[in-house]
Amino acid sequence: MRKRLGFFVLNYLRFFAKLKIKRVKPLIVGVGGSSGKTSLANFIYLILGQRYKVKQSRGKNSETGIPLDILNLSAGDYSNLDWLKVLLKSPVKFLIGLDSYDVYIAEMGIDSPKEPKNMSYLLKIIRPEIAVLTNIAYEHSVYFDPLVLEEEDEQREERILKLTAEQELLLLTSVEDKGTVVLNIDDGYIKDAQQRIKAKKLTLSERDETADFFIEDVKNYVTEFVLVFKFEGEKYKIKIDNPLPKHFAYSFVSAIAVAKACGISVEESIGILENNFTLPPGRMSVFKGIKDTVVIDSSYNNATLTPILDLLNFVRQIGSQRRRIGIIGDMRELGTMSKPLHEEVARKMLQTLDVAILIGPLCQKYILPILKSNNFKVYSYLNFTSAKSTILDEVRPKDIVLVKGSQNTLFLERAVELLLENPKDKNKLCRRGEYWEKIREKSL
Repeated sequence: MRKRLGFFVLNYLRFFAKLKIKRVKPLIVGVGGSSGKTSLANFIYLILGQRYKVKQSRGKNSETGIPLDILNLSAGDYSNLDWLKVLLKSPVKFLIGLDSYDVYIAEMGIDSPKEPKNMSYLLKIIRPEIAVLTNIAYEHSVYFDPLVLEEEDEQREERILKLTAEQELLLLTSVEDKGTVVLNIDDGYIKDAQQRIKAKKLTLSERDETADFFIEDVKNYVTEFVLVFKFEGEKYKIKIDNPLPKHFAYSFVSAIAVAKACGISVEESIGILENNFTLPPGRMSVFKGIKDTVVIDSSYNNATLTPILDLLNFVRQIGSQRRRIGIIGDMRELGTMSKPLHEEVARKMLQTLDVAILIGPLCQKYILPILKSNNFKVYSYLNFTSAKSTILDEVRPKDIVLVKGSQNTLFLERAVELLLENPKDKNKLCRRGEYWEKIREKSL
């Protein structure tokens, strides 16, 4: 009964969302990938918003999030009463909603290989005319595990990644020949899919000079990020007044490529990014902390490997003259991939940090033994509450403190808040509002 009711709700929302899109007739830009979707979508919004009227899904990337966003609805605290209100308001929002926009930027996230939590279902709601994938990596692997018959770890890993790629790549292969796709050809799965893509292709790479956008150089300083790339024989430079991990180079160039497909010049896009750069909360914000420390807030999520490895390298690069502390939480929903991926993070931490404060059972199980066996200074706790006093005691003047965490029960934005010099900065953190306050109260 419950399953049938959920099926009805999804189809009901999808029906009215599709009607709304049909009436508004926006150009749809789809943003997918295993990590960095929200930051990339935000950069695209910054550029396109200077010329067009743009609507952005802003993290609402699921089978319910996308239609709710299209209909300008919210499920509140997701109670049965709130869902009933959503159902009653959906036809009203379609019939009398007066909003209109030229472009709709939709983040499209997959949690499973099966409908409705996969890309094939999301493509039944919207069909992008421009599409971009950030990368393909292990994400929500626990939901792919049941479909993997291989028993050897290496074979299982390869199969899970292939299943993930099959779903993510549907975003690119579904775009019609009149559309455009932006391809990060440094990702092997994306590169290999080129022959199956009907749309016009704009490629980007740091390794292949024949790519349309060739990333030539990336430099990080304590106060700025500098990127140099080539396009159509011309060299361009972007300077952002915020240090950033290297993978942001791909995000900037991808956003510029999407804008180019929308008729905006490279020069104009660079100017907009330099003058209006912002990041979503919890995704690499830098704050002044207590004891004259620098706090790097990447507390929104910690579900994929590539970003955290890149972030650890970034901390080593900008903090070479300072002590580096990592407050690191579990990578969740990885299933059988949890052990090897956490162990890879542990090995990278040995190279990049001076002190680690681990939070969560997976870190305790898989990262702690490796750090301890290497005589690394490490503390480990199952939850944030247990770690609070250690965090305050261990932080010293001038430290660089990286906070990298997950959603669910960890909520490591609390660690960032604990370390802020200016308490008012807490309003810039992720997961604000009454709903999240109630959720945090239920966790330790």
